[in-house]
Amino acid sequence: MNRDFFRTRAAEVTAMSGIAASQAGFAVMHLTQAHDVDAVATPVSAYAVTWPGVLLFPASVIALAATCLILAMRGVGLAREGFVRFLLGATALMLVCAAVFRTGTPESGLTWWAQIHRYSAGAAFVLLTVVAGICAARMRRADAPAWVRHGTWWATALAALTFLTTTVNTFLPGVLDGGDWRGIPQRVLLVVLSSLLWFLVANSIRAAAPAAVVEEAAPVPVLAGVRS
Repeated sequence: MNRDFFRTRAAEVTAMSGIAASQAGFAVMHLTQAHDVDAVATPVSAYAVTWPGVLLFPASVIALAATCLILAMRGVGLAREGFVRFLLGATALMLVCAAVFRTGTPESGLTWWAQIHRYSAGAAFVLLTVVAGICAARMRRADAPAWVRHGTWWATALAALTFLTTTVNTFLPGVLDGGDWRGIPQRVLLVVLSSLLWFLVANSIRAAAPAAVVEEAAPVPVLAGVRS
């Protein structure tokens, strides 16, 4: 694909649409599968094994991956952002793996594909949390809008806290009976990190706007010897 596409208005709309579609997909799963999935005790990936989550779960995760890929290719509006873009590209890959490899069921247990799903999803959450921290620390120097800076800082703090909580609940479920309510921090983390992508897309669009204005305002060269 032509790299110039990622700097177009179409890419911006696609990035925003990816986040919106993902959030809408997870909302629909929560509403339609409330009787099948316990949102308090069950991981978000449990929606992938019953209808309509069989389709909506991978589609929603891939939509987030598409947004991460676009940001990796066009940047997030920061100077010297090569490492951030690398992390976003790696996040997109991890999200695709989490979508392709479905979680296990009580009958199948923790199969090899379920383990790939678990660790790729965990890696995506870690990578996005690191991206949030780096961007939050550098947003002020990038003259980002106040709501973007503050939103990125809050996303970093909440993502770090909820990721730590969900990690403890997953691997040490006996601590504070965390295994009984591990679904809550997972869902908070999902909302926080998808919101982070909104802030990054907004800052990417802001940073690209001046270049577009300059290009549109550039004078048309006049050929020598041509009179008006």
